[in-house]
Amino acid sequence: MADTAYRMSGARKAALLLVSLGQDRAARIVQALHNDEVEQVMAEIANLGPVDEPLVNQVMKDFIAQAQRRSRAPQGGAEVARDLLSQALGSTAKAEAIMARIGGAPVGTHFRALTALDSAVAASVLAHEHPQTIALVLSKLPPDRALAMLRELPEEIRGDVSYRIATLKAPSPEAVRAVEAGLERRIVSAAAGQRLRIDSDPLKPLLEILTRADADTERTILGRIDEVDPQLAGEIRQRLFTIEDLVKLEDKALQLVLRQVDMKELALGLKGTSDRVKERVSENLSERAQENLKEEMELLGPQRLQDVEKARKEIVRVVRQLEQEGSIVLSRSTDDLIE
Repeated sequence: MADTAYRMSGARKAALLLVSLGQDRAARIVQALHNDEVEQVMAEIANLGPVDEPLVNQVMKDFIAQAQRRSRAPQGGAEVARDLLSQALGSTAKAEAIMARIGGAPVGTHFRALTALDSAVAASVLAHEHPQTIALVLSKLPPDRALAMLRELPEEIRGDVSYRIATLKAPSPEAVRAVEAGLERRIVSAAAGQRLRIDSDPLKPLLEILTRADADTERTILGRIDEVDPQLAGEIRQRLFTIEDLVKLEDKALQLVLRQVDMKELALGLKGTSDRVKERVSENLSERAQENLKEEMELLGPQRLQDVEKARKEIVRVVRQLEQEGSIVLSRSTDDLIE
């Protein structure tokens, strides 16, 4: 298994990490990548097949190990001092006792697996711990990292954690190492537990990431996939916007869409949709068009699912085409509203 992970490309490993972290966290990471990195990683996500959980775990462990190696100062540090003392005194216990007296380890040398993560991701891992444990962890981190994680913790526990940091007694090195080892195990297991069911829907991880990405990121990713596999890119575009999403369009945008959709096609596409969608569409039609739509829908009897889906795809195609032309703007979950 380790050999398999070793032979994987960096982009492939990154793809596995992203789908393991969950959509919201992955979307934030994607937005921090360079365009060429985004293209490589998203192409891997789009082509991910069934993946064994042990392989995901191995990739996560490799990631943590690399993060620890890169953040370790080779010229010195607490671990080097502990090793030197052990060799000089011939006793690990004596070395530990001396390290405890001089303060154990400098701030920032513990919990490297946690500090390698984005602050929001790290805080989500810590939030499941007891406030006393969280206080211990934050007290061992550099102040700026501790503050960033504290801000990301649920509001209801921030005050308790802050109080516990202020009243925290110096923990033993053994206690710190035990907490650190436990957190590292939970980081790996949590990532595996949140891993998406890639085998049931290969496109789901990418779709859920894209729905949280900004418009430029989505365009870059889909443009790259379009060059490699136009059919796949088309399927992704269809699934990024569904008939139920018509309610998210502003009135002017929806009216522009409806003017370009045949009335019979619209009636067929609306069959089986929620009342909210039907009402939203009707509100943006003229009185005469409303009557025509109502008449068309009343004339419709039972319809084959594939015919309804075909009509819906045509409506979605119009929406996506207008967006690409810049005529309308689709709302995304990451959009911020200003009053």
